[in-house]
Amino acid sequence: MADSTFPESPIEFAMFDWIENSGQPVADIVDHKMRLVEMADKGGFHSWLIAEHQGTPLSVDISPSLMLAAAIQRTKNLHVGALTFCLPWYNPYRLYNEICMLDQMSRGRLELGVGRGVSLLESKVYGINDLEDSRSRYREALDIFMTACGTDVLNYEGQYNSYHDLELHNKPYQSPYPPLWFPSSNKDVVQFTASHGYNTVLPGTAENIRGMLEQYREVWVEHKDDPDRHNGHVAAPKFGRSHHILVADTDAEAEALAGPAHTVWSDHIQHLWKKNGQSAPISTARGGGADQIVVSGAPKTVVQQLVQSIKESTINYVMLVFSFGNLKPEHAEHSLELFIKDVLPVVKAEVDATKKASAG
Repeated sequence: MADSTFPESPIEFAMFDWIENSGQPVADIVDHKMRLVEMADKGGFHSWLIAEHQGTPLSVDISPSLMLAAAIQRTKNLHVGALTFCLPWYNPYRLYNEICMLDQMSRGRLELGVGRGVSLLESKVYGINDLEDSRSRYREALDIFMTACGTDVLNYEGQYNSYHDLELHNKPYQSPYPPLWFPSSNKDVVQFTASHGYNTVLPGTAENIRGMLEQYREVWVEHKDDPDRHNGHVAAPKFGRSHHILVADTDAEAEALAGPAHTVWSDHIQHLWKKNGQSAPISTARGGGADQIVVSGAPKTVVQQLVQSIKESTINYVMLVFSFGNLKPEHAEHSLELFIKDVLPVVKAEVDATKKASAG
């Protein structure tokens, strides 16, 4: 029956970026990212999504709103967003207004990722040293945001924040607010994300992702008519998986460029844990087959790798990292140019053909 059918979406592509310290001046890094953004906007990508990190070479972008505002001015169709805004690090009133401004400036092209942050090591910058404290601050900040979206005068009494007769002169462009994202590697979170209809990004093997998405689809259908779902205004959720990617004129050239750049990225993402004598909980192994973290090669090779990843994981949203580690801007930009021309349309056509054959 139609009521018990999950609304499957066509495949879409996003570009993800940590805004790493590549060793170049920050001004040059930003210029390079904006060139990529402009190319993605013209090349048929759905969105550009960025990270938020503190005190690590993994990101020089400690305030995603600044980069997103710059990208909005340079694009016409591309959605932009952060995966995620780390809510415990913000004053909720200020965050609410920043989100409203970004959504208004883009005329409804904002994607809103919400989370706590990947590590308490980064939260210490803001005086947060306890996991439960971080969780409580996250829940309160999200509650304040949603409450504010539904009123013109905010009254709220919380554990950390109190607002009394506070006039709100801004609202999101999208109603009631931008589409919400909740990326997670925790299988136990699937029940929450699916029941509320969050867009999500899942790490791990294609087999593990497929299993989590099977659960997600079942839970989503069970709860699709529940009142007060956080993402109830989104008709069909997006299921993302990320890959680093390097497209070159030959397989050998792509591998020669991708390998060293991925090693630098791996050092960056593990930096804070190693600095503090801890083991990083994030695997940076390159993997193989449908589980390759780094997809690299000439266009035909990359097409094969991505189609395999999509089919085996059952995702509908491919998040690709074109600029990573110390990869030179000209190599990342050439990679994106080849992808737009020779990879994206072919992958879409092959995936669509497979779905039609399965449906028929």
